[in-house]
Amino acid sequence: MTGQEVERRALLTPVLLLLLAERQGHGYELVQRLGAFGCGDADQAHVYRLLRGMESSGEVTSHWRASESGPARRVYAITQQGAMNLALWFVRLGDLHGTLHLFLERYVQLEDVGARAGRDGAGPRAGARPPDHARPPGHSHPPDHMRRMRK
Repeated sequence: MTGQEVERRALLTPVLLLLLAERQGHGYELVQRLGAFGCGDADQAHVYRLLRGMESSGEVTSHWRASESGPARRVYAITQQGAMNLALWFVRLGDLHGTLHLFLERYVQLEDVGARAGRDGAGPRAGARPPDHARPPGHSHPPDHMRRMRK
């Protein structure tokens, strides 16, 4: 598992809480809705394990809902405890957002990272595109927030 996959996996709990705060849903639907957060390739089995754990901890409840087409589905909804935990995640992620924003701003302001790293010129230049293996699949140009910061 890559570092980026580990980071995204770590955010599944608050993202699932947010999705359930928006509206209740069954597991497969929640997996589909994760795509909007860049987690469209999330392992379904892992999402279901998280949901069961969140139910055990009192963050979500579930009930079976009969379906007119197909089998009954377990539908999940956020609880008051889940809403309080979501608010805590909001604060923690807000703090992290500030740190990440500062990091990104300072990185794009560097004049020549490579010249400072051992003076061998092997490091990346400020504003240089990351190598293809460092970008998520399908991303051939810098994300919008990076383009805005460079202006």
